[in-house]
Amino acid sequence: MIYLNELGIEKGSRVIVAMSGGVDSSVTALMAQEAGLTTIGITMQMFDNKNEFWHDAKNMAEFLGIEWHLADYTEYFIPDVIGYFIREYKMGRTPNPCSKCNKVAKTKYLFDQMQKHNCQYILTGHYAKTKLIGEQYYIQKADYAEKDQSYYLSMIEPFHINLLKFPLGKMKKTQTREIAAKYNLPVAEKKDSQEACFLEDKDYREFLKPYIKNVRKGSFILNGKVIGENKGIYNYTPGQRRGLEISYKEPLYVKSIDSKTGDVYLGVKKEVFFKGVALKDCQFFPDTPYMGKYTAKLRYRMKDENCLIERLPENKANLLFDNFQFAPAAGQTAAIYDGDIIIGSGVIDYTF
Repeated sequence: MIYLNELGIEKGSRVIVAMSGGVDSSVTALMAQEAGLTTIGITMQMFDNKNEFWHDAKNMAEFLGIEWHLADYTEYFIPDVIGYFIREYKMGRTPNPCSKCNKVAKTKYLFDQMQKHNCQYILTGHYAKTKLIGEQYYIQKADYAEKDQSYYLSMIEPFHINLLKFPLGKMKKTQTREIAAKYNLPVAEKKDSQEACFLEDKDYREFLKPYIKNVRKGSFILNGKVIGENKGIYNYTPGQRRGLEISYKEPLYVKSIDSKTGDVYLGVKKEVFFKGVALKDCQFFPDTPYMGKYTAKLRYRMKDENCLIERLPENKANLLFDNFQFAPAAGQTAAIYDGDIIIGSGVIDYTF
């Protein structure tokens, strides 16, 4: 099931597997075990989870007969990821907690566990691949686009990419479930999680309410005129149409948000398309030219779009697309590809 040479794993290696209790991570652990690797399951407690998801992970480790540990990183995850999530919405931005988590939390916590248990590699259940170019591994798209998760991995630091392995990168989700069923894994039919883990299936606005008090309610502004009062900027994101509760001759969309005044600017659909985005907090591999033609994704479900990239000082960059893009949102991740390889990433700062 798992081809060690293709993944760059030496026979007899010790590996940790990030186990969430879901079918993907469970099959990943199974594949590592079947390949003869010394497999240690690690489940990370990162917030006060009422569902006690780790019970499924522990049960799966016992079912497979592998070593398993619960590692508590709550004191780091809450400020690093949940705090970031809250701060961004307070500023009228649209954060990407999964990309942020993979960069500043999960991979670093797993690296900590890898060292603690004297392992050589970290395996996760993401649908992605890595490709060795020279002496550096790069994140590569999965074989099947419908499940590819490379976008969410685009901000991981190169050092950590060299240690990450993704056994599911060549598989369809249906194949993963078929393997789980074949080996009678108890989680074979377990439902996939859809939102950021700490939201626990809540709407993000409901999650934010206890943290954002005394909300300043600014105005809705259309063509320079006030046309109503909004409910607070954290309730809105660029491109949003539903929930505005504004009557107009054409459908209206959120165009931009002013965190200083609390105002939300609206426009008709044609007014929320932009050709350029400015990025901050960029990360590029060393051999990436300072200007060149590539493709990029500004959200998970969009297709790759051709663009010109201009790298700038202070870890900034501009992306100029061949085609207009619908409602790029400040705070979201921009993943930059050369073919199916990620060569850089950044956070959208503003549109132009």
